[in-house]
Amino acid sequence: MKSSSILICICLITIGLISDATGQNKGVPPTKTPEFKVGQIWSYKTRTTEAKSTFIIVKIDKATKYGKIIHIALRDLKMKNPRSRDGFSDKINHMPFAEKAVGLSAIKILEENAELPDFQEGYALWKEAFDQERAGYYEISIAEAVAVAEQTLNQ
Repeated sequence: MKSSSILICICLITIGLISDATGQNKGVPPTKTPEFKVGQIWSYKTRTTEAKSTFIIVKIDKATKYGKIIHIALRDLKMKNPRSRDGFSDKINHMPFAEKAVGLSAIKILEENAELPDFQEGYALWKEAFDQERAGYYEISIAEAVAVAEQTLNQ
């Protein structure tokens, strides 16, 4: 796992980030949340500098008291990262989200059965901390969560 992925996972474990949805997104209404499946690649409401970014659904936890938690990997990001050779990170292999937050962010399904990236290590770290109530999941838009991750990388 690259250092940026570790830092993002550590950030989630350390601060236990759970935020309310902002309502600023104009995505799929909550009553029409799409059927998310592992292996799907989606376009989403990105930050302006990452218009080509996509997310891949890597895992879905269904049996939680919080509802479905959708685990995604992101591609084609442009996050400032002083620890990276070129000063930027272009991917995150694991981020957990409330299903509603993913539904508000998702725009269009691009592929159904994509090869999954290496997310298992980040997921395992998150799951262990989550089970011990030391980690949370995002309830904000994917773009907002990427901004939080970038801010954390640059602290």
